[in-house]
Amino acid sequence: MELSFILYRSTARRGFDDKTIIGILAESVRNNPKEGLTGFLHMERGCFLQYLEGPRGPLTRKVARIQKDRRHKDFLLLAEGTLDTRFFPDWDMGQIPEENLPTDGILAERSWLEPQPDIDPLPLIQAFAAHAGQQHDLEIQRVE
Repeated sequence: MELSFILYRSTARRGFDDKTIIGILAESVRNNPKEGLTGFLHMERGCFLQYLEGPRGPLTRKVARIQKDRRHKDFLLLAEGTLDTRFFPDWDMGQIPEENLPTDGILAERSWLEPQPDIDPLPLIQAFAAHAGQQHDLEIQRVE
C-alpha cells in the first residue's frame, strides 16, 4: 500500500480553547484508525499546523473535510507527497503543544506561522518527528 502525506497550515476563525482542541483530537483519535490515518496537530498563535499520513484515498477525503471545516480559514497546503514508512505510526492524532517545542533550531523559528511561509517542509516534518521520537525517510514534493 502506497502511503501519502500532507502538511498544511490554517488560521482559526476565532480563539480556540482547550475544550475545542480536545474535541478535535478526540474526534481524530476516534475516526483516523478506521481510515488508516496518523499524524499530529499543532496549534499556536491562532494557527493550526497539521501533518497527516496514510492511504491516498482516505487522506484525500479527510483533507476535503478539513478544508470545509468552519473552525478555520486560510487553508494553505505546505507540502504533499509519498513515503515508504510512517513518521507517526503510533499517533492516531498526536498533539505537540507549543510549550513542549524546543527553544532553538527549526521548531523554535516558527516560520510556518508567517502569512506566506517560505519553508522547506522536509526539515520541518523531520524536526517534528524527531521531537516526537519518530524518524524515517520521506520523499517530498514542494507545493508551489
